[in-house]
Amino acid sequence: MLPNIEYSLSYSAPTGIERDALSALALNPDARWHERMDHALFVVTALHEGIRVGLGIVHNSVTAPTQAPRPMELGGMFVHPAYRRLGIRQHMAESRLTYALSMGGTPITVIDNRNQASWGYYERSSRWAREREYTGYFTGLPMTIWVSTESSWHRTGMGLTPLVPAQPNTVLPQGLNRAEPLGFGPDQGNAVPA
Repeated sequence: MLPNIEYSLSYSAPTGIERDALSALALNPDARWHERMDHALFVVTALHEGIRVGLGIVHNSVTAPTQAPRPMELGGMFVHPAYRRLGIRQHMAESRLTYALSMGGTPITVIDNRNQASWGYYERSSRWAREREYTGYFTGLPMTIWVSTESSWHRTGMGLTPLVPAQPNTVLPQGLNRAEPLGFGPDQGNAVPA
């Protein structure tokens, strides 16, 4: 029988006892972890009988060299090993993506290229497209930035109609800019690209 998992949603950075409890789920709650937590916009926590067994955050402390405007990183996802393969990660991932899209941000995620399980998921998923590979600032290891294919920025760059209105004057990265550039409106002539 599968355990009954409940989910808790928070729309602010955790502090105090809650932050300590969430940090205990992380593999290595280092300075970068705490920076992400300081800039958390959304936190989803999985609970089994009141005990925290999973965590996923959306934050805007993005250090990856993305070209995406208003990037919201879906980072810091952890599920206790005893609770893996129960759909918890999928539920939390969906919650985070829905939140970021609903806020008008461009959801991105950054994957360590050594993480074969995550790499395989993003490579097979039609919901994510590879933006670029780079050397991680904190790790010095190869990392890949993935961007949501449901974001207005990605869809506009592919010549598709955005699911939600795109932000004006969004600069698209090389390789995604397949649509004809849009002209500036009368009130946008002096705007600076993001």
